[in-house]
Amino acid sequence: MQNTLKVFRTKFVWSLIHFLVGGLFLFLIATWIFFSWFNNGRYLLTDLVGISVIILSIDLILGPIFNFWLLSPLKSKRENIINFSCILILQIVSLGYGVTQIDGQRLAYIVKWQNSYFTVLKSEDRRANHDEALYHFNEPTVQSNERAFYEMMIKNDIPPIEIYEYFVEVPALAECNKSPCEVISKSGLVKLKNTEKGMVFY
Repeated sequence: MQNTLKVFRTKFVWSLIHFLVGGLFLFLIATWIFFSWFNNGRYLLTDLVGISVIILSIDLILGPIFNFWLLSPLKSKRENIINFSCILILQIVSLGYGVTQIDGQRLAYIVKWQNSYFTVLKSEDRRANHDEALYHFNEPTVQSNERAFYEMMIKNDIPPIEIYEYFVEVPALAECNKSPCEVISKSGLVKLKNTEKGMVFY
């Protein structure tokens, strides 16, 4: 009985250490992601907090649970190392997938269509490159050569705000610099102000 308690105590301590180290590592990753990808109010454009909490919590809890289950002081050092390596690989793959999902929530561009501003996230962007920019949608006129392609895209359920073929880039400081613009995002209306340092949302 005493040996069993000692084994469980050791397993608990190992799992707790794994949890604390993993928590610190994920905190550093989350901080870097937030200030690198979602600064200046960009987190307001999507449900970033909810998505991140779910993804990072799974990765945080997954490791210590498997640690408690697979590692044991009764096993050989070699077996514990192999099991721990498998746990780390699983966590790294899980974290990589999670960061990829969070990356898809980054702002790709803003487009003005029918006098309204819309945000498009990286996961929705049809372009190969996802550089942030502000565009106007230049809809092709009826019976023009480009109209057939435009109508085909609409029939294929691609909204105009994603048809980059008709975008005209606008200098950032040309709009929304003196008075803020209201931008339609996944999370509702967000105000945008263009500054010399770039776009700021609030």
